[in-house]
Amino acid sequence: MPTTEDFPRKVGEWTELNCRQVYDNPWIKVTHSAIINPNGGEGQYGVVHFKNLAIGIIPLDEEYNTWLVGQERFPFQGKFTWEIIEGGGPIEQDPLKSAQRELAEEAGLKAQKWELIQEMDLSNSATTEQARIYIAQDLQEVPTAPDETEKLSLQKVPFTTVLDWVLKGKIVDSLSVAGVLKAHWVLKERGII
Repeated sequence: MPTTEDFPRKVGEWTELNCRQVYDNPWIKVTHSAIINPNGGEGQYGVVHFKNLAIGIIPLDEEYNTWLVGQERFPFQGKFTWEIIEGGGPIEQDPLKSAQRELAEEAGLKAQKWELIQEMDLSNSATTEQARIYIAQDLQEVPTAPDETEKLSLQKVPFTTVLDWVLKGKIVDSLSVAGVLKAHWVLKERGII
């Protein structure tokens, strides 16, 4: 984090007058900055700095079925959602290693073939969170080992059904929506579906 001697400082067309940390835990840090925006107006900006990459995986078997994880999400008052296999990985770690770990933990699967299909900034107006989404193929079963905080439901579904659920708004998680739409585009470009 910049020190008091570093201010004011230019951040693109913005000027940051000061910055202070207001919260920190093992997953996120929150800062509050006094700023001058590109049009010259003064204001304030709060930013959530993520300490992990968001990782999404779409495992596909030979028949183009995939696996979804269902769980309650605390920030949305315990709302139950269906999502692609996803989790987090330390920013300094190879994202593929995080993806491999998440696939085994949540779906009990190991893949021989991995393809990075999407990189994303998840909410760039308020966070630094970035994501990587993979297609995983040539699958083998391994023991599952979900995190102690997770109570997961797992289902195997045809990929075309998952695409339909995304298009009809039954799946609304951003990583899942973007991943499924991009995977559909990749598979369509290859003449698979």
